[in-house]
Amino acid sequence: TTDDPPTTLDPSQLKTSLLFIVYSTTMNYRLHLLSLLVITSKRVSLTYGQEGTEDEHEFKRIAIIGAGISGTFTAKYLSDFDDKCLLDITIFSPPKLETDGTSEEADQGSRVSSTTLEDGTVVELGASIIFEGNKLVNKMIDGDEELIKVDPHSAGRDLTDEESRKINKGMGIFNGKSSDNPWALLLTNMTSEESKKALLWRYNLDLWRIHRATNRAVESFNLIYDFIDSTHEATFFDSPNDVWRALGLAHAASVSFDEYLDSIGVSSHIAWWRSLWTGQGVMRSELQTAMNICNNNQLNSQMTGLGGLINSAASTGTLFSIKGGNDKLLDSAFHQAKNNHDQVCRKQDMYGESKIRRITKRIKTLVSDFEHGIELFDQGGKSLGTFDVVVLAAPLQFSGINFLGKGSMFDNTVLHSIPLNEMVDGDNSNANEHGHKHALGSHLPSSATRPYTQVVTTVISNANIDISQFSLDNDEVPRSILFTETGRDELGISSIGQITEGVYKVFSSDKLTNDTILQLFGNKATVEEVKVWGGRKGGATPAFNGGGESSYSTRFNLYDGGHGSSSFTKGAALYYTNAMESSVSAIEISAIGSKFVSKLIAQRFGLIEATADISGDEL
Repeated sequence: TTDDPPTTLDPSQLKTSLLFIVYSTTMNYRLHLLSLLVITSKRVSLTYGQEGTEDEHEFKRIAIIGAGISGTFTAKYLSDFDDKCLLDITIFSPPKLETDGTSEEADQGSRVSSTTLEDGTVVELGASIIFEGNKLVNKMIDGDEELIKVDPHSAGRDLTDEESRKINKGMGIFNGKSSDNPWALLLTNMTSEESKKALLWRYNLDLWRIHRATNRAVESFNLIYDFIDSTHEATFFDSPNDVWRALGLAHAASVSFDEYLDSIGVSSHIAWWRSLWTGQGVMRSELQTAMNICNNNQLNSQMTGLGGLINSAASTGTLFSIKGGNDKLLDSAFHQAKNNHDQVCRKQDMYGESKIRRITKRIKTLVSDFEHGIELFDQGGKSLGTFDVVVLAAPLQFSGINFLGKGSMFDNTVLHSIPLNEMVDGDNSNANEHGHKHALGSHLPSSATRPYTQVVTTVISNANIDISQFSLDNDEVPRSILFTETGRDELGISSIGQITEGVYKVFSSDKLTNDTILQLFGNKATVEEVKVWGGRKGGATPAFNGGGESSYSTRFNLYDGGHGSSSFTKGAALYYTNAMESSVSAIEISAIGSKFVSKLIAQRFGLIEATADISGDEL
């Protein structure tokens, strides 16, 4: 047994060992045989080909760092491409540790997460809703009959008629108790048609302008699925910026949402002629701001135009969640990858192990020697193997990984920082010529180094909203309460949503104090769960900083030791799925980043070929 990764054994070495055994004395026979077994166990990688033929070949070892949506979906997409049974895939997931957001060691984990209360009620702690237009996520769900779609914010269990009747209806946008008009919008107990009419009356032409812009953006965005499925050479994109340009969304991806709203003529104030009517409002500072605060805890000036449009797209179709928690997607994607790959390639190799596996280990150091592979080490300095490709499927700035290269023109053992986001010529490069010492800071755009916005999710049971704090009557309390900028500043809360009677989920910028909980939810309220998306090791979504330079993405290929060499696959490479989050963040965006990266890796290993021809369908 050995921890060393399998490599190819030179045939002459094997022949020499066999001859040595044949001519050995009887006394030494067993010793030499044992030596041969150790050698072959360390050096030969043996698999069984399709239809029962024994086929010896060298596997391409891939490490995926991160087991969230990006990591598990990447494994699935790579397994789909691997009809040659060439890939050996390991997903590394850090151990789960309870954290209050201040620990240096604990990771917040996947931003798709849920908790289950004693009565079986399931509450989403992170990404809560899925859009019917999310084709990649929906396809993953369709591949697992155990994943069931339910209404968004569902309790995750069957409710009695009495329980259902006690759930409030509708939504409202709170300006703050101290405001002259505490509620910018209140749609409690309204039907869908009544709500549409109320919105049209309050926002009139601006509602139409944003609806039109959103539909156009969705239409352009949906072309991304054609790019993903195409093998045309122009669709093997170098970076997300190239993707947005090809879709015609580069402007929206690079400006603030405020700037984008200006460009489509959305008002920043109530025009004089509208002031003659009652019940008029400013859509951008009410509805649009409230949605962005709820989803990203950021204002219109902080969001990108594309991020704001994605939030608006939720109003153009059906929304749903997965019964039992959206985090069921993670296990499902991994098992689909593993099971499908095992069926195609036969799940047994010489040691009876699948070629797709998930390991609980925190990666602390990555060392590349340009051409021969990337070696990964855990916190204790133990080697976890050498890989041909490493996929970072987590935000780079929170990975806590030391990215090192080995060798220079003077000393092939010296370690140095590798130049992330800079292509490296594997035949001609050396550490001194590429400025390795300060590579992490000097070669990366701010999208890979900026902080993420903090959101704290608090689940409260036995709660009874104090209507006096919201200037409401009992029958006016909506199921969902969103907040304008002034409302959020007053209470420090981004949204309040009712799950079942007495059970509420609260998004806030910081942890709720006991006084705030008592003030808003009564003295019987019980805190069931507090999840901090933020602190030193994470956040809810990237701080987009209003676009501009902050929206410029890294490459999908962060580092390539084989670039410029005679063989495209000669050197090891590091890919980055979360590059896709430079301008917008959502479950589907993570899946899209995974698919583009998987496509590049599949091309690298000859599993697909880029073509110059355009088919009729693609045209």
